[in-house]
Amino acid sequence: MLFGFIASCPLLIGSLASLFFNLSQKLVTTIMAFGSGVLIATLTFSILIEAFTVTHSLPASLIGLVLGGVSYAIANATLEKRSKTKRSKINSGNDSKITSNGNSTSSKSLFIGSIMDNIPENAALGITLASGGAINIAFLVAIFVSNLPEGLASTNDMKSAGLSRKYILLAVVIGTISTTIGYSVLSNASAPIISISIAFAAGAILVMLGESMIPEAFKTQSFGKGLALLAGFVIAVILTKVQGL
Repeated sequence: MLFGFIASCPLLIGSLASLFFNLSQKLVTTIMAFGSGVLIATLTFSILIEAFTVTHSLPASLIGLVLGGVSYAIANATLEKRSKTKRSKINSGNDSKITSNGNSTSSKSLFIGSIMDNIPENAALGITLASGGAINIAFLVAIFVSNLPEGLASTNDMKSAGLSRKYILLAVVIGTISTTIGYSVLSNASAPIISISIAFAAGAILVMLGESMIPEAFKTQSFGKGLALLAGFVIAVILTKVQGL
C-alpha cells in the first residue's frame, strides 16, 4: 500500500499544482515526454525481462503482452466511442447543454483514462514485489514520473468542467488498492500466471504510450521534447542497471 501510494501520489501533486499554479502547456508536455522515455526503457529492460525470468517461457510473456495491449486498446476505443456518442447527443440539444455537459463528458473520459493507465501500472508494481521479494525501483520511478503530467492535464480539464476534486483523490485510492491487489492476490499464484500478469500490464502500458501519452506530449513541436524523451530513457536505463536487473 505504501509503494502504491508513492507511485500514485504524483496524480495528486500534479493536480494540486494545476489547481494553484498556471503551468505552461510546454512544461506539461515536456514532463510527459520525459515520463514516456522512462516508461519505454523500464518496459524494455526491466518489466518484460522480469516477466520472462519468472518462467523462462517466451510464449507466456508474449501472451500476456498481447492480451494487455489488446485489452487496453479495446477499452480505450470503447471509452472514446461512448464519449463521442454522448457529445453528439448533447449537440442535438440547446447551446447551454453543449457548453456544460460537453466539457463534463470530456473531462470524465480523461479521468477514466487516467484510471485505466494507473490500474495496470500499479498492479504490475505489486506483482513484481510479490514475485521478486523487492520493489522494482526503476518501475516505481517510471510510474511516479508518468503520473505527474497525467495529474496536471486531467485536472485542467476537470477544473474547467467544474468536476469535484473527489475524482482526483479517487484516482490515488484506486492506484494504491491496485498495487495491494497485485501483491496479495498473485503472491501465491503459479509462475506462468505471474509471468502473464506482469507482461499483461506491460502490454497495456505500451499501448497507452502509443495511443495517449506520446501523441499528447508531441502534439505541438518545440525544441527539447525529444531530448526530454532521451533523458527519461537514459535515467531509467541507469536505474535498471544500478538495481541489477
